[in-house]
Amino acid sequence: MASFNVMALDRNFNLVTPLACTNLQWSRKYHESGTFSLQIPLSQYDSSFKYIYTKSRPETGKIVQVNYIRNNRQEFIQLSGYFLENELNRMVAFAKGSGNVVGDPEWTENSGNAEDVAYNFFNAFSRVQFDDGNSTATFSLGINSESSLGRGSFAQHTRDNSYLGNKIYHILKPSELSYKVMYSFEDNKMRFGVWAGKDRTSEQTENNPIVFSTRHNVKNPNVLLNTSTYKSGCVVVSSKNSGEESATYTRVLLDLDEQHEDNAFLSLQSQTNIDDFADLNEYYQVLDNEGRSEKNSNWIRTLNIEFDALVGSYEYMQDFDIGDVCDLEIPEVNISASVRLIGCYEVIKNGSWSLTMEFGTPIIKNN
Repeated sequence: MASFNVMALDRNFNLVTPLACTNLQWSRKYHESGTFSLQIPLSQYDSSFKYIYTKSRPETGKIVQVNYIRNNRQEFIQLSGYFLENELNRMVAFAKGSGNVVGDPEWTENSGNAEDVAYNFFNAFSRVQFDDGNSTATFSLGINSESSLGRGSFAQHTRDNSYLGNKIYHILKPSELSYKVMYSFEDNKMRFGVWAGKDRTSEQTENNPIVFSTRHNVKNPNVLLNTSTYKSGCVVVSSKNSGEESATYTRVLLDLDEQHEDNAFLSLQSQTNIDDFADLNEYYQVLDNEGRSEKNSNWIRTLNIEFDALVGSYEYMQDFDIGDVCDLEIPEVNISASVRLIGCYEVIKNGSWSLTMEFGTPIIKNN
């Protein structure tokens, strides 16, 4: 894997200079914003540096930390930060009637396909007007929006003062979707868009299948298996107080491990009310989605594999990429699974490239 070139941009995304990195870490993630860190000689540094851009990766980094280092008479600057996806967390999906917000969106909650809901939240809260009593001020992320394709399962989410980026990740994750904020040099614009990794398992024919195996194409593997079992449940308190016209109901969703039935039980108390739904099955689907989301966020079974390179095998970002679902074979511990690639952590140092791959929520084929 050849090293990729990076450039420093100023706050207006104008090119300042190409950078000669002696140590580069580029950490891409699927269900959260990624991060970067790079080291350059002190002589290269300029205080106008604001963003890090490369044509070799789809992310653009925002510098949030500058660290001066002297080591054996050599002086370096370490530039660190996060990718533009995290810019959404500068905004809040505020509750109805919050503070001095002008033009407060009328809806107090939104439901539908996960992608539609995600775009609705972005369009509502990525640009906000405030009124201090004497004048109005507008705060905008300056990020344009693409259009929804209506993908994902049914989702319902309230405005609850969450950070906007975290909220949208939470909306999309149960549908195994994510979002990107891309910067284009051609028109000098940032764009928000929902995306999904590709299915590269052997069961499909649309894409070339990808199989990672510790016997064939994974070098120096370091495999971590979480073998805990779980049940996940979405529970609504079932009670009726004196004077109330109706009671809340209980719906429990169970995802049982094939071999175990008595290990950890996860319950989630929902605020979703059955009276808000004309269709009982739709109400249950909302609760089930909440249960899956809670399980995914706290009880993921994670497989980690670390290797230096895939010599003579698959090419990163050409044959496979973050978000893709691939086959994984670990015969040493009798594991065969379909897994989604949720983290790619690159390190380029002194001309040597290494990649740590993180897989989440495997579908076990043979245990």
